Amino acid sequence: MAEILMASDLVRLRRTLKEQFCCILAGPCDYTGRDMASSHKDHGITNREFNALVENLQLAMNREGVPFRAQNKLLAKLAPMQRDVVTR
Repeated sequence: MAEILMASDLVRLRRTLKEQFCCILAGPCDYTGRDMASSHKDHGITNREFNALVENLQLAMNREGVPFRAQNKLLAKLAPMQRDVVTR
């Protein structure tokens, strides 16, 4: 049962991340996820964990050949979310 729940959560996470990135970059999509503060409030995320996520995102964009300038554009739009995500 837990495996099914984890898989469906991963599917939802992937979908909402794509939606969020699309919306942040003024794409033609709607974000259906929750706001960052309420969706992360009970996770106890630290600055170190947040920074690790950013590094992983950069590695993924490098691997996919996303130009450095486009990476910076996305990261600059995501940066203000840190205050809503980091709770410890």
